[in-house]
Amino acid sequence: MQIFNFLLLTGAVAALFLASVAWTRRHAPGAPALMAMQLSAAWWLACYALPFARLWPDEGLFLRTRVIFPAVVTIAPLALIFVLSYTRGTNTWRPSRLLALAILPAFVLAVALSPLHDLCFGTWRGVATDTIFQMGPLFWIHSLYSYVLVGHAVLALLAAYQQGSTHVRRQTRILLGALIIPAVCNVMFIAGVSPPDLDPTPIGLVASGILVSLAIFRRGLFDLVAVAHKKIGSAITDGFIVIDAQRRIVESNAAIRRMFDIGQPLKPGRLLGEQLAALDAHVSLVGTTPTTTEFVHGSTRHLELRTFALCDDDGNMTGAALIVRDVTEARTTSLALEQANAQLKAQLDTIQSMQAQLQEQVIRDPLTGLYNRLYLADALARELTCSARTQGTFAVVMIDVDHFKSVNDVYGHALGDAILRALGGLLRQQVRPTDSPCRYGGEEFVVIMRDVTLELAIERINELRVAFSALRFASNRLDVSRTFSAGVALFPQHGRDEATLLAAADAALYAAKAAGRNQVCQATAHVES
Repeated sequence: MQIFNFLLLTGAVAALFLASVAWTRRHAPGAPALMAMQLSAAWWLACYALPFARLWPDEGLFLRTRVIFPAVVTIAPLALIFVLSYTRGTNTWRPSRLLALAILPAFVLAVALSPLHDLCFGTWRGVATDTIFQMGPLFWIHSLYSYVLVGHAVLALLAAYQQGSTHVRRQTRILLGALIIPAVCNVMFIAGVSPPDLDPTPIGLVASGILVSLAIFRRGLFDLVAVAHKKIGSAITDGFIVIDAQRRIVESNAAIRRMFDIGQPLKPGRLLGEQLAALDAHVSLVGTTPTTTEFVHGSTRHLELRTFALCDDDGNMTGAALIVRDVTEARTTSLALEQANAQLKAQLDTIQSMQAQLQEQVIRDPLTGLYNRLYLADALARELTCSARTQGTFAVVMIDVDHFKSVNDVYGHALGDAILRALGGLLRQQVRPTDSPCRYGGEEFVVIMRDVTLELAIERINELRVAFSALRFASNRLDVSRTFSAGVALFPQHGRDEATLLAAADAALYAAKAAGRNQVCQATAHVES
């Protein structure tokens, strides 16, 4: 009996230690219930090992039974709460359910500790002449209730075993033993199979504590807790696979099979490449940094693969989680948007090109290709503003083809148009990029020459005049040539606004024509605006 009591006390200490371990991991599903269950087991073992018979020879055994009874009535409900929390992956319980579980145990405990204890223990008092434990009617009711709860817990663990991975099954087998062994020992005692003066239930509790220790420290209980895999797996639309360090499959869901058109469930423990080579080919060497890869499966399905390393408390990688998402619809939509954007951009480019062409048509003379009178007004306004701000100068040159009317009358308008086009071509070729040659109307042209002196403007126009006079135009086997006269006005010497400058250049042009044509004259007087 001393060895037996020492074993029970050792089991009580171990149960307290397990309760402390469960407390440190109390956020894990099932840990709070396991802590309470181990505290009840420790109370049961410690009270059974204490020498009640020696201290109270008359009713020591009866007193011990009543002291143990709080653990007797609570351990089965706590076992069920632990198992359901473990398998469902949550510590959240509705208060109504907890109250329903506690009603009968609380009532039985109250009766056992009250003068009505005969309903639990019959007429038994545990005296030396009557050590055989007798069961009252309420005791049988409570025993049946406890066995129902333990049976429910066993069925929940069996369901988790069928749905779980290899790792979860290992945990579940141990927990099944931790539940069944104390229950079997208790049945042996109640059925009278065990010795009449020895209750094997505490021995079952010690064995249960050993198995729980094995589940915690060898099988990772509370590190990887079983959850309702079937419900969660079917609710998640993304496929996932958990692999260990050797790339063996630990866990998977139904979505991953649908994505890769696999009819049979993936077998835990098999290598990833053996069952899912299409995915294994895209799983690079898994590191501690999460990675994302996108690939095409089949001909049209776009899949996104994300990998996350799984590490233990010391930071050592023990496996990886692979999450696969079907992004086909998103990629199809993205491709359609890209095509629509490309078409829209092409249309915008076309519109902008057409707008530029229209703008050019608005400001260009269709015959000569030079700027027209509308552009001239804007160009003059800009030059006036810029030169006034920078105190610069610019020249306004007015050109008129000599005797142009006779060309149309004698040789026809076709030749006249050819002469105008030729003069327009010379202007485009010989003026600077900063100058603005414009057709003013009919055979008249205006050139705005930026940042020039009066002498330089006259020199350049004279060069243009000589080049134009050297041109020959054929008409009915005759060579026809023409000259032009020009007048030059300078800002601000000859005017400070558009009208004044044009008037000064026009006056100089008429002076050149009056002097015999084919020459360039400068404005001679400042015309006030």
